[in-house]
Amino acid sequence: MNLEASAAPAEITYSPSWTLIPTHYCRNTCGYCVFVKRTGAAAELLTINRARAIIDEAHRRGASELLIMSGEGVETSRDARKALRQMNFNSYIDYLIEIARLALERDLLPHINIGNLTDKEFRALRAVVPSMGMMLETIDRTLRKTVAHGRAPDKEPARRIETLRAAGRARVPFTTGLLVGIGESARTRKATLRTIADVQRAYGHIQEVIIQPFTPHAGTIMSACAPPTLADLCATVEMARAILPPEVAVQIPPNIAPQIIALIQAGARDLGGISPDGDRINPTKRWHGPQTYAAELAAHGYTLRARLAMHDHLIDRAWLSQETLSAVARGRERLPKFSGKVVAACKSGIEERATYDGN
Repeated sequence: MNLEASAAPAEITYSPSWTLIPTHYCRNTCGYCVFVKRTGAAAELLTINRARAIIDEAHRRGASELLIMSGEGVETSRDARKALRQMNFNSYIDYLIEIARLALERDLLPHINIGNLTDKEFRALRAVVPSMGMMLETIDRTLRKTVAHGRAPDKEPARRIETLRAAGRARVPFTTGLLVGIGESARTRKATLRTIADVQRAYGHIQEVIIQPFTPHAGTIMSACAPPTLADLCATVEMARAILPPEVAVQIPPNIAPQIIALIQAGARDLGGISPDGDRINPTKRWHGPQTYAAELAAHGYTLRARLAMHDHLIDRAWLSQETLSAVARGRERLPKFSGKVVAACKSGIEERATYDGN
């Protein structure tokens, strides 16, 4: 008897997501970033009416997660402070709470990623935000003297580790990750993963760790630097799976790490957020539709399942507020499923854009 053939297919998860960017402003200048804009319309703070329109569009398009993402240190911008006053908000956190409430009203679960936060800020956001995230990237302090992080004070490893701990103290389901190929070594990747594992053992809130490859972008200081090889990524995924506690999922982004089968065979079990709206950090790297990934996975004995913004084992009163738990119950009803007909069509070569219609 072939035990491998008789085993149930391994389940790979993803989140039907949509991105809302309050502002592209950031006080950091990372050597690989194309997201940051300090002047012009992209640096301006989104109005609440515009945010509501984006949330309505995300709902119509079938998203269950609203990724609210901006640069760091937004309130160091004089224009952002002025805009907050004009909209009658005392702080950027108060503004984000209002946007999160709008998302919950439309049965979208907000997932906030805005960099370093304090205990107080996590506690305030937790009432209406069921999950949050921040890439640790690396604990290699030598990168603070290189083009990667030399002009990025918020990438100081000690500050980011403290943010991971603050999220744990506030009992916030949390996503973090490594950025592979920005000048760190295999040794410091291992040390970064061990740091994350230590934080998880202390607080239990880290739901997934992203293994994200550096992507060179035209116009950045690091545009001529080579991305990591597939062998580097597979080795890092294997390392992550060996070091992290078993409840922490290893995530890969399939639009910038498209060799998903090799990475899944190395130990990854989650594809993260997939959106027809595109990737705002890597705008030239669009996702395929979930159906295409489902078909590719099925051909290798895996199944794809849509999940909510937080992983199932953290959907509990111990981790979520009553307001977000109520939205979770409604959000579950909106998750797509993949019929055999859809998967078979994609296997036959029918390519589609990213969409959430898996029924």
